[in-house]
Amino acid sequence: MGESQDAEVFLIEQVRAGSESAWEEIIVRFQGRLVAFARRRLSDPSECEDIVQETFIGLLRSLANYDKRRSLETYLFAILRNKLSDHFRKRDRGRRQGLDSLELDEAPAAWLDRDSPSVRLAAAEQVDAQRHALVETLRRWVEHCRTQGRFQDLIVVEMLVVMGLRNKEVAEDLGLTETAVAGIKFRVVEQWRKSTLADSHAPEWTEADLARDSTAGTIWQEEGISCLKRSTLGKYLLGVLEEEMGAYVDFHAEQAGCERCAANLTDLQQEDERDLVWSDEFRQRCFTSSVGFLSRRPEG
Repeated sequence: MGESQDAEVFLIEQVRAGSESAWEEIIVRFQGRLVAFARRRLSDPSECEDIVQETFIGLLRSLANYDKRRSLETYLFAILRNKLSDHFRKRDRGRRQGLDSLELDEAPAAWLDRDSPSVRLAAAEQVDAQRHALVETLRRWVEHCRTQGRFQDLIVVEMLVVMGLRNKEVAEDLGLTETAVAGIKFRVVEQWRKSTLADSHAPEWTEADLARDSTAGTIWQEEGISCLKRSTLGKYLLGVLEEEMGAYVDFHAEQAGCERCAANLTDLQQEDERDLVWSDEFRQRCFTSSVGFLSRRPEG
């Protein structure tokens, strides 16, 4: 766990203890990038702000579920994506006059009633352990690629699991042969497999995992596996990154379309010219609308 994440864990513990100043610090840290992300999906600024306020409330209501192994940014963006999905679902449902509401709302209850709480808890713990093992493997591999300068391998994997391209399309875009792409896939799977040999919760890696609709592909996007540190994005904007790393950041944020990193870039670009009055007023609105949840028992 890095210094930044240690600081986030400390803030969360303070918030759990009821600290209003720690809660306000979290809002200050994340409001800009969350609004920038929401504005990529919504054209109405007031809707963006409302959903970001709901996101902060969602964090307080779900503190019992917060896993300190995840970065706070990852957790907040996950809540925001859920809030945006709910927003679009409600809007579309209204357009359909509620015809699909039973299909959406009642399906989960069918299996919940068939299992005992202990069975569900055991299954949830198993899934959580498997997910954590998968996330750790992928993060270690990404970091290895960056430190070793293996950006081509990383780009190929993102084109497969994030962009959903096929071998032929990847080869054409990168000026490689399909045989070369297949070779990279084989090497990557072998690296993932070796990385998790001693982990009983790790999956049996195959080349089928190198696809957007695979479990690995889904988690890659949900957890922001290859997302960049904010400090790295700041250096990118200043033009002080090494050439290969800078080219990768450009690919990741622009071509692969990482909305999270793009939102951070937008927020960083606007820091010097941001309307400070708006920023303070919005921080105050977020704080006022959510601070009451500090004294409430978090939902389990």
